[in-house]
Amino acid sequence: MNITNFLATIPLFKGLSQAQCDELAMIATDQEFAKGRTIFDEGEPGVGFFLVMTGLVKIYKLSPDGKEQIIHIFGPGEPFAEAAVFIGSSYPAHAMALADSRVLFLPRQGFINLINRHPELALNMLATLSLRLKKFATMP
Repeated sequence: MNITNFLATIPLFKGLSQAQCDELAMIATDQEFAKGRTIFDEGEPGVGFFLVMTGLVKIYKLSPDGKEQIIHIFGPGEPFAEAAVFIGSSYPAHAMALADSRVLFLPRQGFINLINRHPELALNMLATLSLRLKKFATMP
């Protein structure tokens, strides 16, 4: 799938023009991860965020005794590690491919530059993140 066309389908970027999706595609890096491969580890610098194109990505934490706690599993069309873009901190958890996966990486600085030119990007992200928070807050 073409990266620009894929980006246009993501709720995070709903309402963006074709030209704005093209700009996003120009800063994105297409990456592939084999099943079981680490995408990033907790504590690594949060240099950007990701979008799952195909496959599944597990976000998890490890307890001091090595037990794994799965925080969330993301599938096609879903973003993860977005907080790194806004906070500028390290990744708060680990990310691993649960299946052979293709993800797009959007670097923090490039994305912030786009937000400065197109503030609607930030509004879309706020709406998407707010819905995710609401979903987690209402989980039984």
